[in-house]
Amino acid sequence: MTVAQLPNAGQQRQHRTHANSAQKLRADVVRTHAALVQRCKAQQLHLRSNGMQTSRAKRTSRLETYQHKKSLQSCCSAAERTNEPQKPKIVGLGSVGLDYLAQVAAFPKPDEKLRTKQMETRGGGNCANALTAAARLGLEPHLVSKVGADSIGEEIEQELLSDGVQTSFLLKATDHPSPFTYIIVDKQGGTRTCIHTPGASYSPEDLDQDTVDCILSNAQLVYFDGRLTESALVLARAARKRGILVLVEAERLRPTLEALLQEADYVCTSAHFPQQWTGEASLGDALHTTLQRLPHVKWVVTTLGTKGSVLLERCPDQPGQTEAVLNELLSTMLEEVNGSRSSSNGNGSSCSVGCTSNNKTHIRAGEVTSSEKAVKLLLQRSPGNSPEATAAAAQAASAEASANADPSNAVSYGTRSGDSALLDGPLVAKMTVASAASLPQEAIEDTTGAGDAFIGTILYAVTQGMPHDKMLKLAAVVAACKCTALGARPGLPYAKDISPELLNA
Repeated sequence: MTVAQLPNAGQQRQHRTHANSAQKLRADVVRTHAALVQRCKAQQLHLRSNGMQTSRAKRTSRLETYQHKKSLQSCCSAAERTNEPQKPKIVGLGSVGLDYLAQVAAFPKPDEKLRTKQMETRGGGNCANALTAAARLGLEPHLVSKVGADSIGEEIEQELLSDGVQTSFLLKATDHPSPFTYIIVDKQGGTRTCIHTPGASYSPEDLDQDTVDCILSNAQLVYFDGRLTESALVLARAARKRGILVLVEAERLRPTLEALLQEADYVCTSAHFPQQWTGEASLGDALHTTLQRLPHVKWVVTTLGTKGSVLLERCPDQPGQTEAVLNELLSTMLEEVNGSRSSSNGNGSSCSVGCTSNNKTHIRAGEVTSSEKAVKLLLQRSPGNSPEATAAAAQAASAEASANADPSNAVSYGTRSGDSALLDGPLVAKMTVASAASLPQEAIEDTTGAGDAFIGTILYAVTQGMPHDKMLKLAAVVAACKCTALGARPGLPYAKDISPELLNA
């Protein structure tokens, strides 16, 4: 299914599908309730026969029953809303937590003492942040993750619910604390440093068939932030069997991420991921190899910070297509959009206001350029096996595993060797390049979660069938707006804050 073939999310389609959606949801409720009853009976029988009904087991059983009831109540509630217009449902599986943000004038040196300029406690986690951005734009996101059965977990859930992110599939572990992150925000340098403490892991055992059915019921898109890869694989494969689109984020190297990427229809990466994963020396060659390694992926978007973003869309090979070295074409297009952006800003800005932040900062949409037609894209380096790239990728995987306190598992952070004849051959694709949005430097408070805001907007754009050039423009504006406040979510705009021309497909 292509983006253009996605169902229209407008009012007419919503009313036509209410009856079918309600009927399917009611069936899910009945089936899941029956399974819950059988599971509870079996668990009680097992505990009695083995004499193992300890206080901990009782707590776990009560918690599981509560969480299943909560999920069923959500399904029932959705089934009863037959007269309400339904927002497009998306699902996200990944990280959620609490962020402790300390903004300082400059990053501290070793053994240095300094005071915070501002201190905030906010919800965080890539997946939860992206879903919040999508909810504020008009989607109905459902988070699949796990927190602790503690006050922090309760705070995390309440903040999500207040933003319209559904938490029916947010489990609470009684034997682990909720995840949290200390973030030092350097106001002077415009950077943030994160120190993360993980909580309980959402495991494949948490995804029984009934739960998977309820999670994916009526979903248009499923998003994975690259964490919890074993569970993500279970849900991604189930989504693909149902014809549901899958988007995977590749922020950094993670164990078994490559297997998850193979299940994706769409991939969003950070600026450094393609070169770390492939070991290629240039960004263009890294993007070329990344898309070649993922033959089922329709397009890859890579964010480039203040330089903007690039999208490569795979196209069929046809006779007479123009050839170009990908890295050279990318450099030319980046110079074009960023030169146009600088020129516009210098003469009073010809760009229209795309969004107004909570503190009344006007954010202007950036520039976009495209190759228009499919181009046969070539590597800059000579084709064939590259020992240098292989060594660089292995070194990056080892470093990432060590940074993740997982040095013995470094092999799973890397990639398997591919057929160099396939990987190094021409890549037929369209390329779209967008600049970052424009906002005053003094308005930038914190870049934490800017990438999550970008991806949350991509989720919205895909469900709306938005053209690629408009999608990248909108995502850049939302990401810029997020940077006007401390924390990953307070600066996220609502649909009403964005110009209709930019927001609508």
